[in-house]
Amino acid sequence: MVGILLLTFFQSLEIARAAEDARVTVAKRVLADFQAGAPRNHRVLHVAYFCPADRTPAPDFQERLGRVLGDISGFYAAQVRQYGLPCDGIPLDKDADGKLVIHLVKGTRPAAEYSEAKSSGDIYNDVKKVVEEEGIGLKTNHVVVFTRLGNFDGTNSSHNSPYCGRGDGHDGFCWQFDSDILDTRLLQNTDRRTNDKQYGHINLGKYNSIFIGGTAHELGHLFGLPHNDTTPDDLKGPGHSLMGDGNRFYREELHGGAKSTFIPLADALRLVSNPIFSHVDKGISEKWRSSITNCQIDTSVAEQSKITGEYKSNQPIYGVIAYANPNVDDDHGEFAYAGTLGPNNTFSIELGPLPRPRKQKTADFRIILLCASGQHLSAGSGTAAPFRKPYTLGEGGRIVIGDSPR
Repeated sequence: MVGILLLTFFQSLEIARAAEDARVTVAKRVLADFQAGAPRNHRVLHVAYFCPADRTPAPDFQERLGRVLGDISGFYAAQVRQYGLPCDGIPLDKDADGKLVIHLVKGTRPAAEYSEAKSSGDIYNDVKKVVEEEGIGLKTNHVVVFTRLGNFDGTNSSHNSPYCGRGDGHDGFCWQFDSDILDTRLLQNTDRRTNDKQYGHINLGKYNSIFIGGTAHELGHLFGLPHNDTTPDDLKGPGHSLMGDGNRFYREELHGGAKSTFIPLADALRLVSNPIFSHVDKGISEKWRSSITNCQIDTSVAEQSKITGEYKSNQPIYGVIAYANPNVDDDHGEFAYAGTLGPNNTFSIELGPLPRPRKQKTADFRIILLCASGQHLSAGSGTAAPFRKPYTLGEGGRIVIGDSPR
């Protein structure tokens, strides 16, 4: 009986291995070889809490935010692991009792004088002063600040807080807001409602899907992920891309939603080499040089195309991603496609239907190499792109490649 069970186990293991995406297999091998023997770092996500001069922290803020960030950490871990990639979630800064460490920051002005559009710099500088006095440099760490600029009077909710993020493998910073009703324990609550200034009359389950999802999304930017929109195929399958519109559908299934947030393979592949997830700083401070040559784009089939090419890099490459951006001035709405590495530094990427250029403008097509040290990471997808071309969509959805727009 034991022999039969062992045989069944090993057969299942071989089936799982055979089913593993070749892109994942290559990525894991390259990253394991690169990281072998490297010392483990001690990076964590640091949390600050900003209060304007006339406010104190929201009730139960430490425990609530511990639940929120703990849930998001588990979400990241589960989403990345579903592809077979290693991830143990977001390492949070905790004290000896296991509670989330939060650095309190006091502003100099009342809440009414802060705004979403104009106050990010002021808040950043106030946080910088406090955390750097405690030995946390903003140029070498990842920091999220929750502002006490969320408003809830028992019926109505709103916020006048910055809500954005940026970062890479070296460091990152993002702005969120805290509110009395921001809590994972309310994700299933469909009885209580709030009249939110931005989203209207919604139940507290939906409220938390939106704003905990928003936190997960902005943390993605803090870790160096660009936007990656939900495709029509995503909506037929897993749901809403976290770095697209998935910020509004987090844990939707808990309060009756049909499609929840997920992390696409392209984002999971980008993420795993960030030193805060890999726990290895190897190569992150070295000068990375890379190039792409002999790039060919086959557009003979409508709404399908294939890119092939070759690359050079002074650090190991474990993946390749193509981004189709419908507006060269803004990466909202872009689609990402993870490609396959071949022998002799070659690659190929298969694309489905691409987003149509906005307002009849030329769209932007970019290829990103994934560097084992994580130096490809940037909240803007074009920052480290060694290949970039404009495109338009011709008759039948065929890609038409043009000259560089810049």
